[in-house]
Amino acid sequence: MVTPRLPGTDDEGLPTEPPAGRLATYLVLLLHLGEDVVFFVLSVLLFGIAVVVLARTGHDLIFRPPHEAFAETMTRGLNGVLFVVIVMESLRTIIARFQGVGFRLQPFLVIAIISTVRHILTVGARLSLAGEDAPLQRTMIELGVNAGVVLALTVSLVLIRRYGGPAGADPGSRPGPNG
Repeated sequence: MVTPRLPGTDDEGLPTEPPAGRLATYLVLLLHLGEDVVFFVLSVLLFGIAVVVLARTGHDLIFRPPHEAFAETMTRGLNGVLFVVIVMESLRTIIARFQGVGFRLQPFLVIAIISTVRHILTVGARLSLAGEDAPLQRTMIELGVNAGVVLALTVSLVLIRRYGGPAGADPGSRPGPNG
């Protein structure tokens, strides 16, 4: 069910009408500008983090330490790549905000799914590298809970994509699932 949009509000439920008074108007404009500057700096930092982690991951995969097991190197490489995907999805959300799309739930669900799968892979690699010494019952419970989280998040993502309309569309202007 799509929640109707109240008149005079934007896609996040905030008022679109300017505040009364000149001082309040300037203050709101100053805050909007400050918010844009913070988001811009955050975008640059996230992009820099993604580049550095990707370069470091590539370096670590090419120049693997001789004492490190191949499975451990590959797990760390996959972990680094998935971290870059998470950072880039966060960056995409900020860019969408600059484009006037507003808050979108789908990227956060994708980030949560990738993060949980990343944790499952890390736990599985730790289990295979530890061999007989790993606490099997605790690890299996952890893997089961993470699998349940991935399933719940995936169902949520499917429902939002099916009934929430196209990504980036205004939720207040879409018809419901029955037309």
